[in-house]
Amino acid sequence: MQSLLIYVPKITTRHQYVFGLIFNEIYKIEYQLTDEKHTYLNAQNSKLNYSLLPICDSEIFIEAHSLLNERGINEVLIQVGEHENCPVFFQSSNENAFAYDIFASSFYLVSRYEEYLPHLKDKYNRFKAEESVAFKHNFLQKPVVNIWAKQLISVIENKFPDLQIKYPVFKYISTIDIDNAFLYKGKGFVRSVAFLLKAVLSFDTDSLKMAVAVSLGKRKDPFDTFSLQFNLQKKYDIDLRYFVLLGDYGLNDKNISYTNSKFQALVKRLADLAPVGIHPSFGSSIKENQLAVEIKRLEDIQRREVTFSRQHFLQLSLPQTYKRLLEAGISNDYTMGYASTLGFRAGIASSFTFYNLDVEQVLPIKVYPFAIVDDILKFNMQLNPDEVVKQLEEIINEVKQVDGMLISIWHNDTFSDTGEWKGWRNVYEDMLKLIHI
Repeated sequence: MQSLLIYVPKITTRHQYVFGLIFNEIYKIEYQLTDEKHTYLNAQNSKLNYSLLPICDSEIFIEAHSLLNERGINEVLIQVGEHENCPVFFQSSNENAFAYDIFASSFYLVSRYEEYLPHLKDKYNRFKAEESVAFKHNFLQKPVVNIWAKQLISVIENKFPDLQIKYPVFKYISTIDIDNAFLYKGKGFVRSVAFLLKAVLSFDTDSLKMAVAVSLGKRKDPFDTFSLQFNLQKKYDIDLRYFVLLGDYGLNDKNISYTNSKFQALVKRLADLAPVGIHPSFGSSIKENQLAVEIKRLEDIQRREVTFSRQHFLQLSLPQTYKRLLEAGISNDYTMGYASTLGFRAGIASSFTFYNLDVEQVLPIKVYPFAIVDDILKFNMQLNPDEVVKQLEEIINEVKQVDGMLISIWHNDTFSDTGEWKGWRNVYEDMLKLIHI
């Protein structure tokens, strides 16, 4: 089988990482790296030259930006242009080169280089979307790394038609966070009394009637929407993941107690129908060893190993969060995205291995970036239920065009058709219909 021979004057861990990203994690191409020019010139392989100057006619030449030869974090000048209707940067000055440095550009976005630079954080100490180059240049909702990879692959196909390439296939993963399994059930005496007092003082008779009916077993708890989710999973053959909050009660962690029998029965039921991961609590980012405690709780309940996670409140500090997850046995994480706006935080609609810029090494954790969140659609964008599908159509089509991976976040209470989610019960299915067209 013919392989692609890639020439780099001095091979660094950054080079090894980003070539693996493009030619192994997004596409599959047999390739080799060499820093020996004479070996490169004499080889009969398909050839790609990643340096400052062309070497021969029978090659694809990509003019190398300095980023992949550097170590540490430095200010990087980003000047965004356009190539084939897609935003690009690190454009080439040599007319014989590929239009831009896809490798340095992809590395900058996927490594989250800009999150290591000085930046403003939001009230939850998170990197703000508005600080990103993608937001500032209006390409946050484009999976540009996948688009760039597709553009390069097209050039490779034309230049080397005998090179075998395995192409990606569009994939959708639905993820559902369970921050609050039930609205009324299992809240305990103190929380139940506090709720009733609040309802009485605010003359909220509807909530009072509902709470009493649920406690007497005459009505289903509004947040117990899991049967609906299971039916939709079966109807549309969805690849589904659940993330369950098992932290201690706190200001930002308000699920019912992990010791509650109804809650444990629910988790076991979920685990029989879909993989269940941990939703590390807000408190676990502050309290040492709390993450391990929460993982153990979930493993004890579902009697299965826990290997994947998504941070509650999407708390993600790089690279500290990933290091902490790895130490606790988590090898797959679904936190990569923003809490305030739709789109691709790392510029990519594919899962990828993370690169730790602090030590210039690959971390053995797989990152699954999401692009769609119910809370953003309702609270940040303030969309009505009938406006959601039209808003999502473009981002879904963007991912389909590059055969990428689309991940959405929903919550069990979004299906409840009560309170602030009145009218939203069918929005999820409307999205599924659009995805499965």
